Amino acid sequence: MSKLWVWWMGLGAWVIVSVCVHVFYIKRIRLSEEPVLPPIPIIDGNQLRLKLPGSLFQQAGGELKALGNRSANSRSGLDTLADYLIAHPRRLLTVIGYHTSAESKRTLTANLGSVRAHAVQEYLLNAGVPDDQVKTWGVPSEALMFVHDSTNALSFAFQSIRIDADWLARHQKYIDLYHPLHLYFPTGGTTYIHTPDNEQFASEAIAYLRNHRQERLVITGHTDSVGTAAGNLRLSFLRAKAVQDSLVKQGANRRWLRIVAQGDKAPIAPNALPEGREANRRVTLLVERR
Repeated sequence: MSKLWVWWMGLGAWVIVSVCVHVFYIKRIRLSEEPVLPPIPIIDGNQLRLKLPGSLFQQAGGELKALGNRSANSRSGLDTLADYLIAHPRRLLTVIGYHTSAESKRTLTANLGSVRAHAVQEYLLNAGVPDDQVKTWGVPSEALMFVHDSTNALSFAFQSIRIDADWLARHQKYIDLYHPLHLYFPTGGTTYIHTPDNEQFASEAIAYLRNHRQERLVITGHTDSVGTAAGNLRLSFLRAKAVQDSLVKQGANRRWLRIVAQGDKAPIAPNALPEGREANRRVTLLVERR
């Protein structure tokens, strides 16, 4: 009887082991898998392919979870994204943040998705991305996943930035008085677009010329190729003269300023393209040493 009992025990153990091997190893079946939030893709054609971790926000929370400290050994996907945007200034990123109606009721925030998108925008701006390269939206969605009180709640989209006179003006950076600075104009206009950089150039140039009266600030007017050569020459002169008048109002003496009208003779971009014509409608400032 005891031998029969041992035999049946051995048979039962063999059956149990065989079933476990078949179910858990051969068929790869698990008793219960831990749910995981899917990563968030960031894709811009073939130029950029990133993934952020899925658990970026607490449920009903708008604060971005810590992703790293931007050191060489602890850079996050958002740091790589920031580097990409800085290297591609003509790419516009839209960050879309999502939230559920239940989250909004818990937080009394009308658009929690917008708060989440803005948190990403702030991270990128702090990493050096210009503020005109990142837009944000907040969108309600009842399809959000939550795992361990966390959610991803983001998506990303890219598009090209339209290059116009305003964009060109804002991307002119003041270096010093001996590096040319371009002032930009709307089509047919003679009033240039003011920016902090060209205002700094003007104020420092006036202060410098007041103490170096043998030197001159050369104001060179340019146009695109639309219209006649004579008309463009006159328009380039009028633009340069408008800049001269503006500098005189700020305290410059006309004797310190020299006007040059180039018309459409010195393009810096192809006039066949709209963006090129925008770039060519300019006045260049440069202090000329004597």
